[in-house]
Amino acid sequence: MTSVDPDGRDAVIILPGIMGSELVEAATGRTLWGLADVGWYVQAWTSGRSLDRLMVTDEERSGHCDRVVARRLLQFPAFAPGLRGFEPYTAIATRARQVAAHPDAVLEFPYDWRLSVEHSAEMLSRAADRHLTRWRAHPAGHPDAKLLLVAHSMGGLVAGYFTEVLGWSSSVRALVTLGTPFYGSVKAAHLLSTGRGAPLPMPRRRLRTLAGSLPGLYDLLPSYRCVDERTSARKLTASDVVAIGGDGELATESFVRRERLLGAGGISGSAVLRPVVGVDQETMQSLILADGVITTHPYTLTPGPGPDGGVGREDRGGDGTVYREAASPPGSDPLHLPQTHGALAARVEGIAHVCAQITAREKGPWLAGVRHLGLAVPDMVAVADSFDIRVTGCDDPAAVVCRVTDAASGRAVAQPLPGRDGDGLRARTRVTRPGLYRVEVKTGGLSAVTDLVLAVPLGDLT
Repeated sequence: MTSVDPDGRDAVIILPGIMGSELVEAATGRTLWGLADVGWYVQAWTSGRSLDRLMVTDEERSGHCDRVVARRLLQFPAFAPGLRGFEPYTAIATRARQVAAHPDAVLEFPYDWRLSVEHSAEMLSRAADRHLTRWRAHPAGHPDAKLLLVAHSMGGLVAGYFTEVLGWSSSVRALVTLGTPFYGSVKAAHLLSTGRGAPLPMPRRRLRTLAGSLPGLYDLLPSYRCVDERTSARKLTASDVVAIGGDGELATESFVRRERLLGAGGISGSAVLRPVVGVDQETMQSLILADGVITTHPYTLTPGPGPDGGVGREDRGGDGTVYREAASPPGSDPLHLPQTHGALAARVEGIAHVCAQITAREKGPWLAGVRHLGLAVPDMVAVADSFDIRVTGCDDPAAVVCRVTDAASGRAVAQPLPGRDGDGLRARTRVTRPGLYRVEVKTGGLSAVTDLVLAVPLGDLT
């Protein structure tokens, strides 16, 4: 009998990013994160105590991790100040099932993103073993089928740890990542900072309190040379994390896990890495640390050109959360998309790239010759206060369409007209009710560049 070509018949697993899984309390069934009611986020980040149950306890840090259960991938838009918006994974999961050899080939893997990447990778190991065994015995499967992992953001670190550290590389045909911070994100350090010397707004204080307890957040700390010391650059250390108000033990453990993942040669093995990298968005890339206070900057640090070395500074951009080189290990063949971090796995271009990998087809030429836009908006605004929408990559107001919609209903609430502002464009608008809103800017053939903004009652930002 002629053997069946297993290409296109892989067992597919989809992993979300941080805060991308719906979490429930095991004892009560109460949803702790991922609610459909966007008003919950307004209340939680301003005046409520809804976040307390999400904090990682001493028992959970010691390995007793059955209090909270990850039920499913995010089904509705979510929001956290600083980390910005989180788009649902419905579209990418639906499309993956449509193009896979059979819907049963696709497994969604929610995980408790509060916990360490190592813990989640161990959970993935059990789930992947079951899924691959079932799929190889499936009528539409193949006995030589392998795993194809599709991972957004932190999910790529979980998948990478599973593949490289836990020894699954021979069973993984490809790892497709979307905005994964292989070398971390300066934003994670910024979130842990207490902001000494300047009072933090209430939403930021709430996030900082929650973030400080989460091993998963520490696993996103930058491990590249991001600390600017004027005439030199160095990596962030656990002592630095303590100085800004973080947990030294969690930081040390996270750096050890990162070293295990990256090793001396980076992500390697028999699995083929296919990263999707967000570009052209304003992104924190480096930091200055002084007296326990972090100041972030939108430039990366490079070796200086002079004979005595020094430091060069260059804005390399990124997806608004992860700078471009941090999402693309050396030797990989990245696909660059002008899109924000949260939307990389939700827009048609990223989904099309994933589908091309599932069906074992090469990516098409649909990105050639298109204009790349950058979008910058505040993460939180006060109801009725005007806020700016800044657009880079185009200085022609007639070429850009700007729209604001209610993220829950999809209803359009504003279509501000942009005007020229230096080398880019700027539009000004406002919303009249508390809630979560999606800002979209579009030109040419690509889907809109989007980001989420949370509007809260006036006074709740302080």
